[in-house]
Amino acid sequence: MPSLFSHLFNRFQFRVFLYLFMVTSIPILCALYLFDQQFSAYSEKEFMSAVEQRHDQMLMRMNQEFRYASEITHRSAVDYGIINYAKIKDDSANSNEVKELSDYSNSLLSEQLLQNRYVEQVCLTLTASNRTLCSQSEGSEAMATRIKGPYKSFEPIEAESSKFNGYILTYSESVMDKPSKQELGRVTIWFNMNKLWKELSFKSPSHAYVLMDQHKRVVYRNGIYTGDDFRGAEREADYVHVDGTVVHSMKHIDMIGGGQWMSYYEAPITLSSAAFPHYRTWLILLLSLVVALCISSSLLFINFVTKPLYVLKTLMNRAESGDLRAYWTSKSSNEWTQLGQSYNQMLNRLEDLIKQVKREESLKKEAEMEALHYQLNPHFLYNTLNTIKWVAKIHKTPQISEVVSALVRLLQASLGKKGEFITLREEIGLTRDYMEIQRFRYGDRIQVVTEVDELTLGCLVPRMLLQPLVENAIIHGIEPSKREGIITIRSWLDRDLLLCQVEDNGVGMQVEEGSSGWNAMHAVGGAQSGKLRERMSGVGISHIREKIKLYYGPQFKMHIGSKPGEGTTIRMSLPIHQFEE
Repeated sequence: MPSLFSHLFNRFQFRVFLYLFMVTSIPILCALYLFDQQFSAYSEKEFMSAVEQRHDQMLMRMNQEFRYASEITHRSAVDYGIINYAKIKDDSANSNEVKELSDYSNSLLSEQLLQNRYVEQVCLTLTASNRTLCSQSEGSEAMATRIKGPYKSFEPIEAESSKFNGYILTYSESVMDKPSKQELGRVTIWFNMNKLWKELSFKSPSHAYVLMDQHKRVVYRNGIYTGDDFRGAEREADYVHVDGTVVHSMKHIDMIGGGQWMSYYEAPITLSSAAFPHYRTWLILLLSLVVALCISSSLLFINFVTKPLYVLKTLMNRAESGDLRAYWTSKSSNEWTQLGQSYNQMLNRLEDLIKQVKREESLKKEAEMEALHYQLNPHFLYNTLNTIKWVAKIHKTPQISEVVSALVRLLQASLGKKGEFITLREEIGLTRDYMEIQRFRYGDRIQVVTEVDELTLGCLVPRMLLQPLVENAIIHGIEPSKREGIITIRSWLDRDLLLCQVEDNGVGMQVEEGSSGWNAMHAVGGAQSGKLRERMSGVGISHIREKIKLYYGPQFKMHIGSKPGEGTTIRMSLPIHQFEE
């Protein structure tokens, strides 16, 4: 079993499927998780706000009904007929008036009862005669015996009659004789909390509800509340919080007669499964869709990528073995067709390069043989000059010996026996050797002056750097002027640069402003091409410029400045190189 799994895992197709499945499913699962968390938090917050708003609406409606009941009681207590009925004596002399006032009071109490559907009974109790007049005769005696609470305050009682077997609140207000400020009796209503709660709970269903007065007496209870912090607790501030799947809300309500009642409300949180009844089914369908998409994507990837890749790999193995005719001929998508054509062009280019390398190797061998052949001529000339020098010494002609010695040293430098770089001191010595040879031709007409910094003499420069410039100054500058010439060689250090300069007082040339002087040099060279053939070195100024650029890079250059009749100045900027011990 492990070997089968490892073999399956090592297959490229299976790894592609796993990769696509992970890339697709992980973001979806993360998105679902974040959505669930955000939705749960948002739903919880919204539900808490809705519960708090519902609780406030219930308390506002309850307070309105209580105030309306108190207004009914007050209107009855201050009614003129009720006051007269309470003051009149019940005897035979006033029997007719007593009966009229009794009928009026009974009618008024009945009317007040009809105005509020939550009031079960309205009674008038007379202090002098200890009589009780109620809007309904049934149960009036039982209710009258339970009026014990203070005036202008809703008080809970328990009615044992068959008709009123729920939560009943009483509210009483005294009937006063204003001139004598004597209490004549009181008007009492019986408020049924069951009726009010049925209407409130129909619009706002709840899990549990408890209403307690300022003395911690239960005024109304509905359902079984689960909150532990409400039982016997005294809360000064209102609160709303969530405990599991239940929202607890506790608020205070200012009641008539002073004091604060506590209203505790519980409501269950609607579960996400209730909001989305098919959540699990949709999740399974979504995962199935992801798996199907991954399998189809893997098959498409295998068909359009893996197979052409395997074919190209086989062709490359054949080309690696030496078969440069292993061309791409398969038909696939445009991208693979373009890649195959590039592969075919690479094979053709590789074959051309192999042929070119073979041809260059053949030409290189021929060039090496030809170079060995042509090396014989300079060495033969070198050996011949040495022979002439010794013959001159034997015949005691020192001038010829010195000229030949200088020529030998120049020839050694041109052959590069000391390497590509020499010190500036050695380069100036080669220039002096060149001038020794030229003295036979020009005599003392041309002088070379050196103004060099001692610190620059040990710096390395390319060999044959100054001699061609001096030769160019003689041929193109001083010789056409037909006067004595002075060539000045200067060198100095400027920060990290070695500056070498060759000046002459020859004929000069016209250099346009902003130009480098190379066009003028080429013009002069073309006019005197015959004289260029007489130069010993055969190395042009352009060659020196290219040599500096080749050795040091394009940032190190040669600058030419010249004016007609005043001479020419050539300055070279080189990096500072010293001997390495």
